[in-house]
Parts: sequence; C-alpha cells; structure tokens
Amino acid sequence: MSDELDNNIEVKPRPGFLTVLCVLSFISTGLGLVSGLINMFSGPSSKEQMLQAKVEMTKSISQMKGMGMQSFADMLEKIQMMTQEINDSFYLASVISLITVVLGLYGVFLMWKGFKKGFHFYIVYCLLTIASLYIYVSPSNVPSVVVIFNLALSGLFILMYSRNLKWMK
Repeated sequence: MSDELDNNIEVKPRPGFLTVLCVLSFISTGLGLVSGLINMFSGPSSKEQMLQAKVEMTKSISQMKGMGMQSFADMLEKIQMMTQEINDSFYLASVISLITVVLGLYGVFLMWKGFKKGFHFYIVYCLLTIASLYIYVSPSNVPSVVVIFNLALSGLFILMYSRNLKWMK
C-alpha cells in the first residue's frame, strides 16, 4: 500500500535557473555573513584609521573637483560622511546587517527546498538591506546612486526568482 502512495507522488526536479540563482545568492549571503562576523569581532575603526581614510578620500575629492567632476566629488563626500556615521553606530549597524543577511540566507534556503515562503523572505531581505541603512545614517548622507543600484540589483534578482515561483509550493 505504501508503495502505491510513493509511486503517486510526483517529484519535479529543481529548475536549473533556480539552482543557479540560489547558488549565487548562497555565495553572496554567505560572504556577507562571514564578513559581518569578522567585522563584528574586529570592532569599529579607530580614530586614526578613520582620519587616514578621510585624508585619502579628501585627496580623491580634490582631484575630482580639479577635473570638473563635481557630481562625483559630491557623491564621494556623501560616502565619506556615511562611512563615518556607520563607524559611529558600528555595533548597531553590524547587528542589523547580520540579522538581515541571516534572513536572506533563510529565504534562499527555503526557495532551494521549493517553498514559496522563501521568496517572500527574500523580498523582505532585499528591502531591509536598503532600508536598514537609514536607521543609523542620515538620509542626506546616503548617495542616491547607492540606493538606486541596490534597488536595481535587488529588483533584478526578485524578478528572476519570481520566474521560478510556479515550481515552488
């Protein structure tokens, strides 16, 4: 009797495209998790390290302004201020980042196993990755290029994952 039930269950193989997407996401979120843990244990940058980075960035900003690339120089100034604010809120930023990455990893794992719920977790992960930055960085210091790039990349992956929803249950 149980053999009859086993024969009636149809197991569809995971689509190759979904496998590729999941592997890419596992690599990305896995590196994010390892990087986040290493950063968490190494602690925030010292005042000397931040000063040295600021001096180097200021040189680059001056060069950009000298070449007439004002908008690029403005973006670098925002990145410099954003870096300082992230360092000032280092542990909060690190914890939020680690939680977000674990959520993304869990979502990808669920999609790997064939559950649609993983797709929803992945969408939340993508949105939190972008939105969480505003918790510890002033909106005026977040370059719009960073937000647009992250939204575009997240949107692309969400679109590609959505093409595989019919396989998931």
